[in-house]
Order: sequence, then structure tokens, then C-alpha cells
Amino acid sequence: MSLPEKSTRAVARSVRAMVASPHALATSAGVEVLRRGGNAIDAAIATNAVLGVVYPASCGIGGDAFWVIYEPRTREVVCYNGSGRAAAALGAERLRAQGLASMPQRGAFSVTVPGAVRSWEDVGRAHGTRGLDELLAPAEAYARDGFVASDVVANYFAINEALLRGDPEASALFLQRGVPRSGDVLRNVPLAETLAAIRKCGAEAFYAGRIADAIAETLQAGGNPMTPGDLATHTTERTEPLKISWHGAEVYAHPPNSAASLALMVLGMLAGDGAASDLDWTYLAIEAIKVALEIRDRRFGEPATMAPLGDLLSPESLAALRAGIDPQRARSRHSLVDRGGTIAIAAVDEEGRAVSLIESLYQNFGSGVVARGTGVFLQNRGSYFRLEPGHPNELAGGKRPLHTLSPGMLLRNGKPEFVYATMGGDGQPQTHVQLIHNVYERGMSVQAAIDAPRFVYGRDSEASFADAVSIESRVPTRIVDGLRERGQQVQLTEPYSNMLGHCHAIFIDRERGSLAGGSDPRADSLALGL
Repeated sequence: MSLPEKSTRAVARSVRAMVASPHALATSAGVEVLRRGGNAIDAAIATNAVLGVVYPASCGIGGDAFWVIYEPRTREVVCYNGSGRAAAALGAERLRAQGLASMPQRGAFSVTVPGAVRSWEDVGRAHGTRGLDELLAPAEAYARDGFVASDVVANYFAINEALLRGDPEASALFLQRGVPRSGDVLRNVPLAETLAAIRKCGAEAFYAGRIADAIAETLQAGGNPMTPGDLATHTTERTEPLKISWHGAEVYAHPPNSAASLALMVLGMLAGDGAASDLDWTYLAIEAIKVALEIRDRRFGEPATMAPLGDLLSPESLAALRAGIDPQRARSRHSLVDRGGTIAIAAVDEEGRAVSLIESLYQNFGSGVVARGTGVFLQNRGSYFRLEPGHPNELAGGKRPLHTLSPGMLLRNGKPEFVYATMGGDGQPQTHVQLIHNVYERGMSVQAAIDAPRFVYGRDSEASFADAVSIESRVPTRIVDGLRERGQQVQLTEPYSNMLGHCHAIFIDRERGSLAGGSDPRADSLALGL
């Protein structure tokens, strides 16, 4: 798509280290950790914790986290799966017996064990240098003393008022003086107390004792049989990344139950199409995304219950998938509804450590359920389970759902060169593909690549299913018309639409010894370095 006339902001540049996130207060907290001698892992945790306070609709300690990390000490890329499981006593047959054909999108049944806090502690111990006591202090202060609602946050409150009023705890936290407006000072004192307990006693304070009991009791009152034992047994899993070779580099992604490998599929399918016209490349990318989503919907779920991916990411397999794309006529595909929120963080330190971290409640304010007395919104990741018998992603006790969270990273000659992440539900791998295409095949700066108008397939917030491509109205008319002529269902969004995700990235220029960061104008974003 056409190059924007001017970037919305300057590229962030530095030598030593950098953090990029969707909120300036969070980025600043992470950079301050770096300034005091912490590393990229420490900075990412501090950034994430603040985001859980100041972006309460999108993320928080009631959610999950997925990590892709380059560790310079061992010269390897490692992944950490911080996603939680369904209650041991909750299975698909229980919901089918109630007459349900699909998972509830909100409420107690949509809640799985929150995995983010445990991942902060586990990943921090493996790769960081600071403890949670130090790293969560800024988040606790913002929760206790107050933060100012931005336009983005105020909009989240406005469009989710009915959901919040349906939960007494949520309503008491944020709606006592009406729906918060931009500029209002907000506080979440119960959350501050929860964060204080985690600072003092570590993740165990969240997964056992008063907080775990409150989570379990709240969910049981809504019908979800989660117990304190379900929380106490939760663990973070270290996993091996998936990767493909791409134009002299290697692109890495978190393995399932993350859907991050969809970006690898699409990049691999389009490896020979980088020089295509804007119209042709956009059309082919949309079609390749449909192919990848169809594979995901058939095959992906909890790794223990899905068939191995085998050679799916081999050049031969990806070329065969590309050969099946009709260059002139779009295929139809009815997509599952997707309205995810989420936050994304990219961080790099002066030792060469790099982090791509995604953490989320899934949909705005997650399940809409606040654990009593804790200030913690609980995620609705369980809503992504399926109820069809035998499906790899069928709900079962102790099982993790398929996740949209999709961290990624590009390495060249064995070292990180491009660290990136975005929110946006099913749009996450789609945005990764467009970002990499913009930087590496169209020659854009990291900020221009993020600013550029983009599209997302199958993320129609109004439809019960979506077979439409949402594209920013900044896209030239000739491209929109050309897509429609080939059979794509296109709907236009406002410029810099929030539904197209909040992307953040850091380019590591080893030839010149500098870092270049970009942050998304679709949020309150900031990339900042030392």
C-alpha cells in the first residue's frame, strides 16, 4: 500500500537499550528499569505491570502472557508459554448438556487460570536481574495513587459500559461517578493491594491464599468449577520456537497453542511475491491469511491434543499452499468472531537480549468478571475453546485453549535484527506480515512501516461471523476497487483505527551500532531508548 506522506512521529533512536509499548507511562517505567541497570526482561515485566493498571481493558494480572526471548549468554531463542488451563472439572460435555453449541464469550465459563504473574516470576528468574518487589512498584503506585484515563482508555470504558455494569465489583471500581472520560483520574486500590501482596511474597501470593480463594469463589458463584488447586498447580512452560528461513534471515514465532506461526506460513507462502504491486501483494496476502487461518482452525489447539505440524513450514509445503491461491478470484471463508484486545511490548538491552512479549485479557475487560476484593479482571481466554467433539481445541478439564497471542522476532546471522509485537486478536500475525513486508521488501523505516495503512481479515466487530477485510480509508481507491473486483469483501475503517491493532517494533542496526524504534499511533504508544 502507498507510503504515508509523513510519519506520525520521529523514529526513536538510541545506542544502548530500548522499550516500545502502547502507553507512555508503561514504556517510561521499563526504560527506568534499564537506566538503573536492569535488563530487557526486567524492563518488559515492569512495562507489562504498569499496562495492567493504565490499560485495564486490554491486559492485567488476570490474563495470560507469551514470550519470545533471545538470550545472548546462550545465543538461543527461547519461548515461554504463560497461558493457563481450564478448571480440571470443566469439560465440553458439561456445556453441551446445557444446550450450548459454542463457548460463552463472557462470564465465569470463559475464564481460564491466569498465567501472566507466574510467567513474570519464572521468566525473570531465568533471564532477569530484578525481583517482582522492585519491578511491580510503579504499577502499584499508579493503581493506588491514580492514573489519567487517555482517549483510548475512555473509549474502552464507553463501549463496554453494559458489561461493566453487569458485574458489581467492576461497577464499584470504575463507574461510581459515571463512565470515565479522558482526563479523569482513576484508581484501583484493591488491585494495588493485590500487587503489594505479589511484591512481598512473589507469585505464590496470587496462586495460593486469599487471592486464589477469591478467584475460585467468584468463579464458582458463576458456575465455573475452578478451585484453588487449579490455580496452585499452574506452571509456566518453556518451549522451543518455530522458525522459517526468509530472504537471508530467520523468522521466529511462539509454537501452539499460540497462533504466531500463522505469520510464518504467510511469509513463507509469499516469499517470492515481495516485488508484486501493492494491489497484487495485498490481494495475495489476504488469500494466504485465509489459507493459514483454515489450517489453524482445523489443526491447532493444546499441543498435547493436536497432530504434529510436521513439515507444514517447509519451503515445499508452503510453495504448494501458495500454488493453490487463485490470483484473480478470492475464496470465501467464514471466520469465527474475534474481538480481542491485548497489549504488546518490545524490549532490547545493551547486552543484546531481546524480548517480544504479548499479554492479554483477550476481549475488552476479559470475562467482565472481577475477582471479589482483588481489583483483578479475569480473562476470557476460555471463550476461544470449541465445543465440537473431537476438535483439537475442544474444551476439556486442565486444557489450554488456542491463543491469538503471537510474539515474534527476526534474526540475521544468529542475532536479533527486528523485534516486534502487536495486539489485535486474529490480526496479530497479519500485522506482523505487513510490518515485515513494509520494512524488508518496501524499504520503510520502522516507524513508517507501523504508520502505513493496513488491513485485517476476519475481524468484524459487528458480525457474528466475518468474511470481510477491514482496511483503513487511507488506502488508495484503486487498491480497494481492485480487491473488490477480485471478490474480496472490503469494509473501510477510519484512519488509524484501533481495531487494526497496536504494533511496536525495534530494529537493531548492527552495521551502525544503533537502535531504531517505532510505536503505533493507534494507541497512546511510545518507543524510548537509552
